[in-house]
Formats: sequence, structure tokens, C-alpha cells
Amino acid sequence: MTVAAETDAPHSRGPALPLALRLALRDLRGGVAGFWIFLICIALGTGAIGAINGLSGAIRDALARDATLLLGGDVEATLIHRQANADERAFLESVGRVSEVATMRAMARRPDANAQALVDLKAVDSAYPLYGAVTMEEGDGLNALRGGGLAVDRTILDQLGLKLGDEITLGKASFPVVAVLGQEPDRFAAGPAFGARILMSAHALKATGIAEPGALVRWAYRIKVEGGAPPTFKAALSTAFPEAGFLVRDTSDPTPGIRNTLDRLAEFLTLVGLTAMLTGGIGVANAVSAFVERRRRTIATFKALGASQRTIFQVFFIEMALFAALGILIGFGIAIAVPWLVAGLASGLLPVSLEPGFQPEALGLAALFGALTALPFILWPLGRAQQVRAAELFRNGSEDATWFPPRAYRYASLGAVALLAAAAILLSQNQKIAAVTAAALFAVFVLFWFIGAGIRRFAARLPRPKRPEVALALANIAGPASLARTIALSLGAGLTLLTAVSLVDASLTNELKTRLPEHAPSYFFIGIPKPSLVAFEDLLEEKAPDARIATAPMLRGRLVALKGVPVEQIKAPSSAEWVLNGDRGITYSDAVPSGSQITEGAWWPADHNGEALVSFEAEIGKALGLAIGDTVTVNVLGRNMQAKIANFRSVKWGSIDINFVMIFSPNALKAAPFTWLATLSWPEGQTPDAKAEADVMKAVAGAYPAVSAVRVRDALAAFNGVFEKIMTAVRAAGSVTLIMGALVVAGALLTAQRRRIYEAVVLRTLGASKRRVITAHILEYLILAMCLSAVAAALGLLAAWVIVKYVMGLTFVVSLSALLQPSVIETIFVTALGALGTFKVLSAKPAQYLRSE
Repeated sequence: MTVAAETDAPHSRGPALPLALRLALRDLRGGVAGFWIFLICIALGTGAIGAINGLSGAIRDALARDATLLLGGDVEATLIHRQANADERAFLESVGRVSEVATMRAMARRPDANAQALVDLKAVDSAYPLYGAVTMEEGDGLNALRGGGLAVDRTILDQLGLKLGDEITLGKASFPVVAVLGQEPDRFAAGPAFGARILMSAHALKATGIAEPGALVRWAYRIKVEGGAPPTFKAALSTAFPEAGFLVRDTSDPTPGIRNTLDRLAEFLTLVGLTAMLTGGIGVANAVSAFVERRRRTIATFKALGASQRTIFQVFFIEMALFAALGILIGFGIAIAVPWLVAGLASGLLPVSLEPGFQPEALGLAALFGALTALPFILWPLGRAQQVRAAELFRNGSEDATWFPPRAYRYASLGAVALLAAAAILLSQNQKIAAVTAAALFAVFVLFWFIGAGIRRFAARLPRPKRPEVALALANIAGPASLARTIALSLGAGLTLLTAVSLVDASLTNELKTRLPEHAPSYFFIGIPKPSLVAFEDLLEEKAPDARIATAPMLRGRLVALKGVPVEQIKAPSSAEWVLNGDRGITYSDAVPSGSQITEGAWWPADHNGEALVSFEAEIGKALGLAIGDTVTVNVLGRNMQAKIANFRSVKWGSIDINFVMIFSPNALKAAPFTWLATLSWPEGQTPDAKAEADVMKAVAGAYPAVSAVRVRDALAAFNGVFEKIMTAVRAAGSVTLIMGALVVAGALLTAQRRRIYEAVVLRTLGASKRRVITAHILEYLILAMCLSAVAAALGLLAAWVIVKYVMGLTFVVSLSALLQPSVIETIFVTALGALGTFKVLSAKPAQYLRSE
């Protein structure tokens, strides 16, 4: 009788299930014992990808739902430096109800000038807000602003030591604080703020005297349109006023850059999730290998009854597919729960309220990646079982003899990997980055596979030491049940990533805390009136005679066209697209500025009086496909200005000297209204006391109230705080991979436990003490962990050096704590986990295993 004959046997009513499915379901009656690591790996990977994309989808839905609130209108048209003229305003009002909002940075001071703070100033008219409502934590509402009062963030009162009812000086005028600001529906419409918020009326802004021609003010015109903004609004505005320089946004992008940032963050975290899933795939392969090992007699029975290799493969593949589906379903539960949890924790922290809901696209993506990740790790070990003869399945086989499955299964596994990579690339918005990441992941896993194999071979070639514990440890590493490859594949990528992140973090922290403060200017002064530059320099020289002062004219302009092609039609690489979005700082100079070096072309003569010329930052210019002689068109103060590229230059941005992406010849901008930017640098090695700095600030505040002063150390400290949060997030993302690797190692130890128990029983029977067995096993895990740590530390060091030196262009600093900390933690973890497994092995009763053999 054969297994195939079962199809002819009588059966109950209803259509008969396929033979392979019936056999698989019968075999699964024993439960999920031994498959917990399999399920956890699939569930965590699927859940992570589903949760990331589900949360991203919830935020996108919230942005779309509250778009008019976030933008402040159905459509917004923004100008830099100047207000809309009468004709432009009339055109805007013909579309709908208009609200004018002006934003700028300014210095808020106590009336006695004993304290000051950089603030984000927002002046509104009587029509504001068009959508939503402004709430106050304390004090009067918006109506109180009409009389010349201020609504301020509470942090401003704390910084200046003031309370409700006190006055704050802005420019030439002082105003009473009538309210403590709560929520603004459009708080992030103008992008991230660099200081705390002050809300005031448009009339009060004029009284300050700081919004003079050339001052860096953004004039936003929000329009409320019945039925929504017309899709032709931008084209109509551009046709009516072709050189006005309006930047138009609608509800498709209510907060600048948030959508792009969100998409990139989701892609990055999805790739991290895929890395974790691939690491978990090793655990899947281990679980399937252990399953096949436990089913050796079942497979032999099938073959003895005439079952074909195809039938056997189908039976066990169905079982594995069912387990994978169960893991994916558990992952769905995680993916649905996490966004709700985050929504609760982030309540009040985000500009929108999250309503996660059901995100079918996110769950579909998670299921796709979960299935494609599991497939190659199921096919490979199942295929290995097919090449073993029935007689050999009744005794312990050799891992070396059956490591590679038959050719068909190898091709199928590699095809599944290729399909996974293709899905990750094609479903990514930035396919180039996704392709590079996929190639890097493949290379890393192949590298660590060879590293694991190399450790094993090296252990096999070493002469056996006299101490039996060390000899047994090396024999286990070199033997057929070696964990070298598993540990290397499971922990290698995550450990290398965390080491590289730690070293990059250490180098950047050193740059921010030591090198930059040593060489960077002490202060930036923004908004110096054009006629007052000489007097301003004289004042600084009087108060700080030894300091170095650098100045540059400063305007804001928006790139309109490159080589005659409108920027809207240009598909720029991600590294340079930010230059085309929004306005950029521009200047003019008759000499190459400090911190720059000409790489191609030549600088113009000091007395150049021909066509307008421009110097472009080299890397960005090349990324945009520009060459010497090409033209760029920039809109400045409502006029399109075309200039020819005269040279490219490299810029040392890390010096924080005055520098710009575009520097024009003086004849192009000298007649335009602008303000000056100045830096003050104390002599090298000299650290001024607080009184000296206060004297300079007080003198500037008294003589030039419209000038904003930014202390570089404070700006660096703020940036450092943001940077530390980013690096913490990257570490957390990298830790997911390491945690998945830890689960895989735990699963590998469980898989190897049966063989280890038998070896321990034999050793104990031959007279070995528990101490020697424990010592041998701990030495085995310690040697493996230290070898992997050394390799991962070296690779992480190399990766960090390349990133810091060649990608960031900074000085690489080797921090021993940053280099060794991940490795030490990994070594302790693997050794402890191995020791725990060893104690479980030694708790087995020898008699039971000797009788079974």
C-alpha cells in the first residue's frame, strides 16, 4: 500500500481535500511546539512594517483631513521681503477671502534691556484665522491683539523673567503681554520655528520698525475659497504676475516638507524592518531545519509507503505556509495596535489628531514582505531534506553533507530573495536608495555567512589544546552542529550597524562640542540696515576691539529656472532637490569668501560690470546637471534675474562662516534693498566672560533694536539636542535588528539543545564533571561572541570612517567606549544565553537518553 492509494479510500461526505493538505493537517495535530521562534520572528517583522506604514498612513490621513487648518486657508501665496501690491492683492481677493500673515525672526527684550531672546514673530490681520481658532492658556483672546497687545509662548516669559501684563520691547516699540499663547491651528504652516512664538497685530508690526524694505519677512496670503481652491489658481497667478515671485501651496502640502520627511522616514524604517525580518529569517530557517530533523522518521515512513519527493515537499511546505500565515496574522494584530498606542502617547505633541483606523495598504505591504521574507528561508531547509535517502533519515545526518539543497530549491530560494528585493525597490519612492540598501543588505548577509564559515574552519584547523574544556569548545565550533554561522548571520548586521552609529555619533558630538565652537563665530547678527553697516562695525570694534568681524549682504530669492527650464519641470536628486523648493539665501561678493575654494571656472574681477554672474556650490551644481556657462534664473523682490554660472566652488559648511549656495557678482544685486549679515569671532583661544558678552549685546540692542543676535553656542546646543534625538531614534531602529538576532540565537540554541544534551550525557557518563561541561560550553559561546565582535567592530569602524570623512567631510574621532560598548554587550548577551542553555542541558537525566540510544 502506498500513500498515493489513500486517495481511493472511502471518505466522508463533501469534497475530499488534496492528499498533501490532509497529511499536513494531520501532522499539525501535535501543536506549535518548537515553532515559537518561527512565529515570533514572522509576527514581529510583519508587525513592525505594518505598524510603521500604518502610522505613516494615519498621519497622512490626518494631514489631508486637517489640511485647511494646518495651512490656514484653501490656498496660500507667499512673498519674501515685500508685501503684495494693490494689483496683486486685488487678484487674490477676487478668488476668495484673504488673510495676510507676516512671519519673521526678531529679538524680544525686556524694556530695561537686561535680558533678550530670539523669537518667531507672527503678525496677523483682522481676518485671521480663516479656519479653526486660536486658544489662549491665560489672558485675553485675539481681540486684545487689535489694541497693540502680545500673545506669547510661556517660555518667553520664563526667559525674560516677565509675567502677564508686563511689557516686551520689539524693535523701536514696547507692547504689553495680554495673553499666554495656547494652540494655533496653522502653527507649522511656515515651517519649523527657531524661537518661541509671539503673536501680534499687523498694525503693531509696523510700529516696531523691523519690517523695513529688505528685511527678511515672509508675507503669506491665505485664501478661503468656497468649494476649495481652483486647480488653475497657480497658473492664473503666474500668468497675471509672471515675475512677482509668489510661492503657491495648497492643501496637498499644508506643512512644508512634512510629507516628504514622513515618506522618507517611513521608507527608512521599512528598510530597517526588512533587515530585522531578514535576520529573523535565519530563525525561520533554523526552526524549519529543526522541524525536518524531528520529522526524519515521518519522512522515511512516507518514502517507504511510496510517497514521492513532490508529495513530501508539498506536505511540509503547506505546514510551514500555515505557520507563516499564523505569524502574519499575529503581526497584523501588532500593526493595528501600535498606531493606536502611539496616537494616545502623542496626543497634544503633533499638530494634528491621529485617528489610526484601518490601513489596508499598510497591512497588505506587511503581509507581502512577511510572505516574501519567509519563503526563501522555508524553501532552502525543506529542499535539503529531499536529497537524503530514506535509509539515511533514520540516523543522524551530517550538516556538511546536506547544507546545500538540490539545484531546483537553490534557484527557487534565490528567486524568492530576488522577488523580495524587487518588491522593496519597486514599492519605494526613492528606488535608487532602496536598490543600494537592498544590495548592501545582501552583501552584508553574504559577508557574515562567510565570516561564520571562516570562524568554523579556523577552529577546525587549530591544534587541539591540552585543556579538555578548550578542546571541546573548539570542537563544538568546528563541528556539524556549530552555531558559528547562525550567530554571525543573526547578530553581525545589527552589531555592525550599532557600532557604526555609535562611532558616527561620537565624531559628530566631538565636532559639535569641541571643534565647531573653537573655530565658529561667536555671534551672528541678522537684519543690519543697509545704511548702518559702517556704524554697526564701529560699535562692535569699540565693544570688542580684539574680535574679528565679517559681513555680507543678505537677501532671499527663489530659483525659477535652470538653463531656461522651469524648476517645476526638473526632477532633481534627493540630495539637491531642497535647493529648488522654496526660497534660498543669496548674496554678492567681489572676492571668494572665507571657507570656499574655486574648483572650476574663475572668479569675476572686482570691477566687473557686464552680464550678471553667479558662483554655484560645486556638489549641488553638479547634482543639478549644471556646467560653466549655464544660466540660472532667480526671483528676487518680484523680479526675475538671470545670471551665467562663472565658477563652481567647494564650501566648508562645517566652519559656520558666512557662505551661500549662490553668490552673485556685485553688479547683479548691489542696487537692491537688502540687509547685512555679520559675524563676530573672539580671538582664537580667548573665551570672553559673561559680562563682556552682555556688554556687546546690550550695546547692539540699544543702538540697533531691529537687529537679531544669535549666539552660536546656543544654536549648536539646540542642534545638538535635536541631533541626539535623531541618533537615539537610529539606535533604536538598529536595536530592532539586534533584538531579532537575539531571538534567532535563542532559537538556534533550542534547536541545538537535543544534540548538546546527548553530548553532555556521553561526557558525563565518561566521567566529565558538570563544571567542565559548563566551562566548555561557556568558552564556546565566549569565543564565538568575541570573534564576531572583533569582525563587527572592524567593519563598523570602517563604515563610520567612510561616512564621517567622505560623506560628511568631518574629522573622524575614534571613541573606544563607542567602539567597544556594542561588542561588550553582545559578548555578555551571547555568553549568558549560552550558559542558560547549558544549565538546561545539564538538567536532563542521563538514563533516559542512554536507554533511547
